[in-house]
Amino acid sequence: MNAGFGTDLLIQNAEANEDWVFKNKEDGQVAAAASLGMILLWDIDEGLSQIDKYMERRETEIVSGAFMALGLTNSGITNECDPVFAILTDKLETCREEQLKIGALMGLSFTYAATARADLLDIITPIILDEDNSTKL
Repeated sequence: MNAGFGTDLLIQNAEANEDWVFKNKEDGQVAAAASLGMILLWDIDEGLSQIDKYMERRETEIVSGAFMALGLTNSGITNECDPVFAILTDKLETCREEQLKIGALMGLSFTYAATARADLLDIITPIILDEDNSTKL
């Protein structure tokens, strides 16, 4: 894996018009989509544009992986606009599928690990403490 390199021939083979994400099934699609975050590590502008196309798919596995990729791309970055926070907290509130909620939670975790952000804690605590919630990690 070319972490932070910006391109990877296996995952993003645009020349051969092939996409590794679609060559996999189920959990493989989650992992392949999430791996884009490692390739685009710390390049939030390019990362947002490349990952965005996967966030609008019908396949929940791909969308869940895209949420994780977004979190990985922004890992350790401080940004005034904080686009990942805005996008993933919105997805966390609007998505109903368990797999999408888990992807959004993991994306937020990748981005804000060890930051002790109270605003994030306020958002995820009700989800974690809700006993009727099927999204138990």
